[in-house]
Amino acid sequence: MPPEPFTPFGLTHLATVAVVLSVIGLAAWSGRRAGLARAKSGGRALGALLLVYYGVESWVRIAYLGVIPAHVLPFEICNALFFIGAFALLTDHRVAHEIVFFWTFAATVHALITPTPLEGWPSVEYVRYFAAHGLLVLVAVYAVVALDKTVTWWSFLRAAIALQVWEGIVALVNLALDQNFMYLRRPPPSPTLIDALGPWPYYLLSLELIGLASFALWLGIHHAVRRVLPVRPAEPPEAPTGALEPARAPR
Repeated sequence: MPPEPFTPFGLTHLATVAVVLSVIGLAAWSGRRAGLARAKSGGRALGALLLVYYGVESWVRIAYLGVIPAHVLPFEICNALFFIGAFALLTDHRVAHEIVFFWTFAATVHALITPTPLEGWPSVEYVRYFAAHGLLVLVAVYAVVALDKTVTWWSFLRAAIALQVWEGIVALVNLALDQNFMYLRRPPPSPTLIDALGPWPYYLLSLELIGLASFALWLGIHHAVRRVLPVRPAEPPEAPTGALEPARAPR
């Protein structure tokens, strides 16, 4: 039996989002309870998982779902976040973490709320769609909750500048490959909220303003969450390599 068409905000959609958010919350909270050292090890494992998942998913999309190879290139924001997120977790790079936070919560979260999978449950496309976006949101939440990463207004500015630079790169790629990554050349073919933002190129300016407003909103949410997170107990410092054990009193 072929899978049914996807129904936004139907019971299956809501149940899937509930499962995805539950897994994200459990993984992030487990990382926080484990202590910072173990959370960092878990973060590096998560970074490696991002790269492995992207490779496997790309193969599945091309081999089984009939997607052309150009469409699995990492020039959509969510695709790019697999590599930026892996870099952030594997190297602990500050700016990479900042980009992951703002880009994920301003863009990827909306892909869970207003998803666009081509087929409904239990198709491979449905599972792939929610697994991919759920994994990206997990990275952003894990960084804040388990790794104690923080963002500021300077982080906001750096992430916004990075987005402009990225859009410039993607625009050149679109011209070179005759593609429409990030809908920079034309709106999506199917009806979306972008249709309400005016014709090209005016909807691009509207998306920029909405994106910056979303950055500011999530910065405020981040500060609120940081205030209610319980303080992580301090971990004892590691003894330097080759340190002598304290002398024992004779019996």
